[in-house]
Amino acid sequence: MIGTGEQSTELMDEDDTVVLDLADLLPDESGDVVLFSGDVLPVSITAQEAVTDRGVADGHVTATGVDVTGLNFYAFENGVTIYSLSDVTITES
Repeated sequence: MIGTGEQSTELMDEDDTVVLDLADLLPDESGDVVLFSGDVLPVSITAQEAVTDRGVADGHVTATGVDVTGLNFYAFENGVTIYSLSDVTITES
C-alpha cells in the first residue's frame, strides 16, 4: 500500500504511472468522471473512443456536485468527459 504525503512521493519511481481503461470508468449520469489522484502519480487513459475535445473547463459542476471549473478536461466521442487537476495521457487503441 502506498501512503500519502510528501514521504511517499519521494519513494515512488518517476516511471510509475496509473493506467486506466476508459471502459472501466463509471461516469455520473451526465457522463462526467473526475480523477482526484493525478497530482501524485501520472495518469494514462487507454480508450477505444476518440477524444473529441480537450482543454480547461469553464464553469461546470458535475451531476454529483463536484466543481470542476479550471480542471483539465478530455471529452470522448461516447459522451464521457474526464476531468483532472493534472494532465492525463490519452492512448487511443
